[in-house]
Amino acid sequence: MKKIKIELEDFLKTILPDQKLFKFLSLAQDVSKKRGEFLYFAGGVVRDYLLKKLYKKKIPKTKDLDLVLQGELRSFLKELFEKVKGEILFESQFLTYKVKVNLNGKEFLIDFITARKEVYEDIAKLPKVFTSHFKDDILRRDFTINALIIGLSPPYEGILIDLVKGEEDLKKGLIRPLNLNSFVDDPTRIFRGIRYKVRFGFNFSEDFFLALKRCFEKSALKKLSGTRLANELKLYLTKEPEKNLKDLLMTTYELNIFEEAELKIDKKNFNSLIRLLKELKGEITEKEKEKFFLFGLVNPHFLESLYRLGFLDPEVKELIRYKGFIKETLPNWEKISLWEKIKIFEKIPLTYLLTLGVYFPKIKKEVVKFFKEYRKIKPELTGEELIKLGVKEGKEIGALLDLIRKEKVEGKVKSKEEEKNLVNQFLLKKSKN
Repeated sequence: MKKIKIELEDFLKTILPDQKLFKFLSLAQDVSKKRGEFLYFAGGVVRDYLLKKLYKKKIPKTKDLDLVLQGELRSFLKELFEKVKGEILFESQFLTYKVKVNLNGKEFLIDFITARKEVYEDIAKLPKVFTSHFKDDILRRDFTINALIIGLSPPYEGILIDLVKGEEDLKKGLIRPLNLNSFVDDPTRIFRGIRYKVRFGFNFSEDFFLALKRCFEKSALKKLSGTRLANELKLYLTKEPEKNLKDLLMTTYELNIFEEAELKIDKKNFNSLIRLLKELKGEITEKEKEKFFLFGLVNPHFLESLYRLGFLDPEVKELIRYKGFIKETLPNWEKISLWEKIKIFEKIPLTYLLTLGVYFPKIKKEVVKFFKEYRKIKPELTGEELIKLGVKEGKEIGALLDLIRKEKVEGKVKSKEEEKNLVNQFLLKKSKN
């Protein structure tokens, strides 16, 4: 066991997203000392500190603090909350607690974890967990670079502990699993490894490829649930910088991960998908973005692959139906007026429409314009104002609002005054009939 003395105050100042947390950690440290329980930092926070301090990598301050206790965590938290205003928001089956603390009017979320041992009873299934020693907690982790800990209280206060040559792998820039069955037990670790490789510019170790080979031999990726598979892919989008997305997808593709997970993916769509995500930033919700991302990855000739990502039958069939509709329309696309195209687009749910923009490059520019411009064009006149101008309540109002919008889209009407003129012309024409 390698032990390195570190300056604890410097470590805390470097990692803490807000210095108000310093006092909170001092209180947590006091409670653990009083109880004789070992409290320590683990995982990404230790890895990123070392990358920043020792190897001068530009790493943003962590938003997630993981504190691990070798001891009875629930009673520890109860005692801690006697000294600071806090509450348990969530307790998981894996002996973890999501905690909210209030420090001088500012709220913080912190993850507390019980030092534990994991037992995998079947391939690609979630493990059973048991309270255990900090060494077992280290050895259950995914990669050596994430298996470093720094003690906040005795017996290893201010000590970096390295059981698995993690510091050496950090120095060499290697992604190494802790054992060759790692990806058989939990194939989601492969996706995490890819994220670390691309994020830090690291390389895969020989053990990574050996563990991957064993994973393929055991068909572990095929046994991974659709929900867990989809969640890992969504993390490419939500947890990593936008500029890394192409590398993440290409690395996954080149390692044959998609195929082994029984996903039919068309790498030719990667560029179009990424460009659309970039162009339409802020135009769709996070949920819509995630759904579009997964839809857009799948080869349009094999949309049944979406079942593998946990999508339901109605969703898949709906996308297949819209794809068929656009495919039929495509030969005459240039002959269709802009307004007719807009009316077609409005019948298609947003995530499906974006996906069709990836599948059919011919309509992509107009899809983007629809999102950025056309769908935002609305009449300035309201229904009430139309009634005051003499329009009858009912269907006529809807038809007129639609007509105003059409004229605005086509650039024939540009002001509220011109909208009124259009309404008056409509009413005059109607009265003559």
